[in-house]
Amino acid sequence: MSSLFNNRKRPVQEAVGQFLLLASFIVAVVYGGGWYPTDWLWPLIIKGSAVGLLAVFVLVGTQSINHLLLFFALAASVGGDILLELPGENSLTRGLTSFLAAHVFFIILYVKNRMFVEDITAFRVRLAALMWALAAVAAYFLYPQLGEMAMPVVTYSVVLAAMATTALFSKFAVKLTGFGALLFVISDAVLGAQLFATVPDFAGYIIWATYYLAQLLMVLGVILADERPTNYGGYRFD
Repeated sequence: MSSLFNNRKRPVQEAVGQFLLLASFIVAVVYGGGWYPTDWLWPLIIKGSAVGLLAVFVLVGTQSINHLLLFFALAASVGGDILLELPGENSLTRGLTSFLAAHVFFIILYVKNRMFVEDITAFRVRLAALMWALAAVAAYFLYPQLGEMAMPVVTYSVVLAAMATTALFSKFAVKLTGFGALLFVISDAVLGAQLFATVPDFAGYIIWATYYLAQLLMVLGVILADERPTNYGGYRFD
């Protein structure tokens, strides 16, 4: 992790950033492994803290509108994480609404930092086309099972796919932000299958692992690619 923080400029702030990233990863592993108390509010606290700590990491080092948009997207994601876990028949709708807001913030961020059309590589276009094709196949098989949730789920899925597309066509490194957005699509696709179809029990591990890695990669992609001077050194993935 130290390579993310070379050419040190603000040692205290950088140390805090390192701690937040490490703590976020540890909490994500703890939640994914189920190694936490299940009484009181612990499940909500642990789940929300994984991405919540990433949001604090971004907020601590905020230097641009890009960072603020990223923070808002992460904060809305934390809201979605918590709302999905709350009891009640409307928990899914509330959670989808919060994640929908998160994707809108992501889309604004990626459109703001879009690539020129002539700079978009064929690789990025193929990834986007493959993602839309797989999303269409998933929708075909899941739609009959959605019932009254058909319209909210379809609307959310279109916005999610749009988020991934704008991420792939943004200036941010495809190996971070692009793949992170695709992992988000995979996570929600498996979640949809878990909610509305029959999947193996281990699907829950796939959902959480791909979701957390998606958020982590998108955070690193934006933070490390910002054109402004950064407190995290000059390391780049692209």
